[in-house]
Amino acid sequence: MNDEVRTGEAAPGGRREQPFRRPTRSARAADDIRSAHGGRRLATGITVAAILVVAAYVLHALVIAPLFPPGRTAFAPWTAFGITTLVVFVVARIVRGMPDWLFGVLVAGIAVTVALSIVSTSGLLYLGITPTAAPATGAVLMVAAAIRETRVPLATSAVVAGVLCVAALVQVGEAGTRTVVGVAMACSTVVPVVLVTFAVRGFRRIVGRELDLSLVQSTVATPRSAVGMRASEELAELDYDAEALLEDVGSGRIAIPLPAEAAEQAGKLAARLRIRLIEGRTDTWLRHAVTESAYLNDRVTVDDPAGLAGLLSPSQRDGLLLAIWLVAGERATPKTGSIGVHVRCRDLPDDERRTAADRTDRAPDAPDLRISIDVTGVTRRHVDAAAWEAVGSVGSHDVVSGPDGFRIDVDCRADPNARAGGTASAGAARPRGA
Repeated sequence: MNDEVRTGEAAPGGRREQPFRRPTRSARAADDIRSAHGGRRLATGITVAAILVVAAYVLHALVIAPLFPPGRTAFAPWTAFGITTLVVFVVARIVRGMPDWLFGVLVAGIAVTVALSIVSTSGLLYLGITPTAAPATGAVLMVAAAIRETRVPLATSAVVAGVLCVAALVQVGEAGTRTVVGVAMACSTVVPVVLVTFAVRGFRRIVGRELDLSLVQSTVATPRSAVGMRASEELAELDYDAEALLEDVGSGRIAIPLPAEAAEQAGKLAARLRIRLIEGRTDTWLRHAVTESAYLNDRVTVDDPAGLAGLLSPSQRDGLLLAIWLVAGERATPKTGSIGVHVRCRDLPDDERRTAADRTDRAPDAPDLRISIDVTGVTRRHVDAAAWEAVGSVGSHDVVSGPDGFRIDVDCRADPNARAGGTASAGAARPRGA
């Protein structure tokens, strides 16, 4: 399965960025890590809780078993429950997961359990007899919610709770106040699943964010003009198309001179390749990090036509990426609306550079780059303190606050090795007059 991320910024020349599809190998690694941390450990804890819940219902069934009149029993639903649980989770262990068909088997077993519970306890609520096996199905759905997505197990538990609630309410005339006990038992089916759903979704969201940050942090160590995963995939497609065309020409399937259709295809391939090579000279690690992140690409835009972000040292890059990550990850308030972060990189003019040198009294170490981070949708006081520490590792900074956001101006010193290694490309990439 590939992870697809749609970019929201326009590329140079007004062309919209193509959807980024994370390569299969990295997507599989992401799923493995997510399964290892959010699936196994969390599922283990939930399984222990589910076993305790089921044990409590079994104890309740044993307590009320003597109250059943002749011809009724509390253990027929438990037989269906035990068989369903055993079969489903043994198969889940074998197939290492719970696919849709197996979850369908679980739902069918739950339906049989609920039906037998209602039949065996119908009209007996006035004696204090309530279904026990049917509410215990909520414990099984707790585990299912931890193994797979949470919406369907939550909906299933809600349906079971609704059926049990109706079965209790129809006995209100005979049961009187004991109807409350029946409704409470019905609600006990869905409440644990709701709690597990909140826990699982929150944990998976945290794991997903940290995993995404780990993946995009790999861009920090790339050269100044680097090719990201999106560009690598596009170049691979171009290479395949070009090889196919050349093979057709070499084998004689396409004659020379090329027919109009083949010539047009070759021209398109050459144009796309030239565009990609030109863009690659200014596509720095920062643009790739934003484009390839599922959490940054919708909130962050990068304005760096000269590729100046590539001049930062690895420690500065790491600090800048972490600062952007923390700022963009803040929660927007209803008053300010959605969060937007605009990062702009430019050379410091000579007069500002001299002013900075006079202020610091260290001319050789005077800053020569300015990175402006314009943030809308969140105020300065709501930003995590770690973001300011990360900004401080990039360079000296000033903060200009506004009514619905703020701007961070970071004056930093470029890495001499990066500038020396990329002088030619920098000169070619920098617009005239910059």
